Amino acid sequence: MEVLKNGSIDNNIPIFIINLKRRTDRKESILKEFSSRNEFSLTIVEANEHTFGALGLWNTIRYILQNMVNEKDEFIIFCEDDLQFTRHYSKKYLLSSIAKAQKRNADILLGGVSWFASAIQIAKNLFWVENFSGLQFTIIFKKFFKEILDASMENFEAADYKIASLTDKAMFIYPFISTQKEFGYSDATPNNNQNGRVTALFNWTSDKLKLLRHVKKAYVKKGGLKDIEYESFENIIIPTYIINLPERTERLEHIRNQFVGRKEFDITIVEACKHKIGAYGLWLSIRKVIQMAIDNDDDVIIICEDDHQFTEHYSKEYLLKNIIEAHEQGACFLSGGTGRFDHAIPLTENRYWVNHCLSAQFVVLYKKFFRQILEEPFNESVVADLLYSAMTSNKMVLYPFISTQKDFGYSDVTDIHNKDKGIVARLFSESDARLSRIQKAYRKYKSPELSKSFA
Repeated sequence: MEVLKNGSIDNNIPIFIINLKRRTDRKESILKEFSSRNEFSLTIVEANEHTFGALGLWNTIRYILQNMVNEKDEFIIFCEDDLQFTRHYSKKYLLSSIAKAQKRNADILLGGVSWFASAIQIAKNLFWVENFSGLQFTIIFKKFFKEILDASMENFEAADYKIASLTDKAMFIYPFISTQKEFGYSDATPNNNQNGRVTALFNWTSDKLKLLRHVKKAYVKKGGLKDIEYESFENIIIPTYIINLPERTERLEHIRNQFVGRKEFDITIVEACKHKIGAYGLWLSIRKVIQMAIDNDDDVIIICEDDHQFTEHYSKEYLLKNIIEAHEQGACFLSGGTGRFDHAIPLTENRYWVNHCLSAQFVVLYKKFFRQILEEPFNESVVADLLYSAMTSNKMVLYPFISTQKDFGYSDVTDIHNKDKGIVARLFSESDARLSRIQKAYRKYKSPELSKSFA
């Protein structure tokens, strides 16, 4: 262990820098990053070297927590030796961000991330994050020390993913105060041995955050939603088109049973277009439905595949309220439930903007989207749910889900469902778990003040 004092400023911020002794190029680089930043008191920690680099990093983090923490410290900061500060860094920005994170009971705070799943802005320059990679500048708060020390890590895991799995109170600073410097190799992450990959990841992440902030700002600017009286739903009936191959009588029986007693749906069974490529046939069927909707002068429709099944969360009021509110917010489509999504932004507690949405078993489509669907070019590689997502940025999903897919043990559209038994239930379960975490974070951190910051 090597302790280096940066200047003589009182109350220096202690920071632990992890470095393999033989990586002198990295040590020189990291010391240069801190050379003019007198607010820090540096301790160089010799990294635990392991044949599996990620486990060596994990062991070193645990060593710091076990042996190098002052009992009075409310948090520690550790850095990897490829850290580089961005132009956004300042002592004031760092300390302000730490204070905001502490106020919100954070377990960890990151100076920058190279990848993330979903993120929610919870204060100015502060985001809650669902999952992440990148530990090059990490603040760990005291209450989280024991959680890390009590955890074990298998060789196939990575330290950042492991830490992310231990908490639902991880946050990062944005704009980032740190990224990773390219050395052309990595001792902890073999995938980063490709030159330029790290820089590309941080650029991608930063661009994605700009997009998510833009999306949230756009929806906030639409203004508050009108209160909707449940009594106004009494006479609403939604045209609902169910796609079914005539020979799939067991599916037809199933889907008819799903709608028994639900008078809010005006059901039309549509004979599916048969094609040797099931997904192509499905898209032809969807186009057929859209033409029917145009001919019927429908303003909003529901398209169901015949494996749709309602969840226990379904209610007429829940669905119709969200159909109306999504329309007010400019939605082109609203999904009743998805087996996979990429990033999700809560627009309300029960409705989420997504940049990509899998599964098309229960989809609400609005009139302004009809003509675009018919005019969209396609070929035999078409996948309906992916094309929906690609065609518009105005897409949303309900949570809790009102719809999942029944597993019939086969699929006429998606071949992987025939090869990987149980994949449908697994995908929906994973999506449900992710959105549950996001919803909990939204409930915990939402505030009127935050909404004003987007205006």
